[in-house]
Amino acid sequence: MLQYTEPMPDANPISDANPMPDSRQNRSTRFHCLLMLLAFLVVFSGCDVADADKDDQDGIAMRELSPQEKILVDGSNDFTFNLLQKVAESASDESFFASPLSISMAFGMALNGTDGETYEQMRDFFGHDGLSNEEINTAFRELIDLLTRLDPQVRMEIANSIWYRRGFEVLEEFLQTNAEYFDAEIADLDFSDPAAVDIINDWISDKTNGLIEEMIESIGPNVVMYLINAIYFKADWTVQFDPDDTRDAPFTTATGEKTDVPLMRVREGFGYFENSDWQVVDLPYGDGAFSFTAFLPADRHNLSEFAGELTRQQFDAITTQLEEDTVNVYLPRFEIDFDYEDIMADLQTMGLTLPFHARDADFSRIHPDEELFISNVMHRAVIKVDEEGSEAAAVTVIEISRESVGPQELTIRLDRPFLFFIREKGSNTILFMGKYAG
Repeated sequence: MLQYTEPMPDANPISDANPMPDSRQNRSTRFHCLLMLLAFLVVFSGCDVADADKDDQDGIAMRELSPQEKILVDGSNDFTFNLLQKVAESASDESFFASPLSISMAFGMALNGTDGETYEQMRDFFGHDGLSNEEINTAFRELIDLLTRLDPQVRMEIANSIWYRRGFEVLEEFLQTNAEYFDAEIADLDFSDPAAVDIINDWISDKTNGLIEEMIESIGPNVVMYLINAIYFKADWTVQFDPDDTRDAPFTTATGEKTDVPLMRVREGFGYFENSDWQVVDLPYGDGAFSFTAFLPADRHNLSEFAGELTRQQFDAITTQLEEDTVNVYLPRFEIDFDYEDIMADLQTMGLTLPFHARDADFSRIHPDEELFISNVMHRAVIKVDEEGSEAAAVTVIEISRESVGPQELTIRLDRPFLFFIREKGSNTILFMGKYAG
């Protein structure tokens, strides 16, 4: 069994006064949710459009994806647009930002603990059907190596970890597999110690360069494990915006209201596409392996409604038709801090159901004798876009719990309206009855 001995080093402290950064307030910018989601998607799938001849002593030459990697990327991108459809329904008037790759990778680690129907449903849900478990793991391993080493001008980091309750026996194969293929750091912690929360949050803060400082507030008595993926991205634009050209200008929100935003401007040769539905511009980062691809709907389309109709196939068709042209680009300088509170409910309505119910889930490859299930999924993503470039981070936390064992402590909190009665106990005669409403 791999043992945890010391807190993982170089973690950033947590702010007790305000654990959620103030940037969340910038949601009011209401920069359209589709542009945000696609931007982060392209950050991680943009390697397909990289110059195949590029090489660098600090980087690696772009190569063709293996068939297994292609299935993995296609599955993650399909998941992106399925998720977009859900978000388009519920977040029509607010900004949104997420990392489908982070979610897929966290569930990729969890997949190594599943078996039977749970394994098959989770594998198929993320588009990995047709691949063996070893092929899925190998594809993730190769994709991590590719994305993190592709462009020496881009800081692209992927980190994974597994934290489990001290004394809970985890099958060694589960831990070793995730350590080998996902570079997962393994730690056993005393979850009953309040310091455990800070240790895990410090790891998250460290791996996201302080952009995301807190994900876990407390650890319940039945929680036995956390599977965590963290992604950090920082890159300068290949063609930067001149701060002197940035001006406050009106921005029309989804509700039709106008608000002033700092609008950056640049005129340069960029990949561009336009049809009756979309205007699309592709802004490269660094040496060009990664890019920010913005989709602007035609005037007649309401983005919140139209976004849900965009598919991966349409996205692929459009991005393969990008042609370089001189384009005047106006882009808001903005920040988004999005805490995806409904992710677990959305995943279930999208068809991923078995892992979340103790009676149905099969996590026997983590522990063969425990009824384990996913009790919570947390996802948070942050992006900052300015004249120099973009900085972004995302964290996905999968919480695994076991069914309650032994007697549990009962609690009643009379902190909302309640009825009450005064009775004679021998005859059970009610003398008085009432309602307390505060």
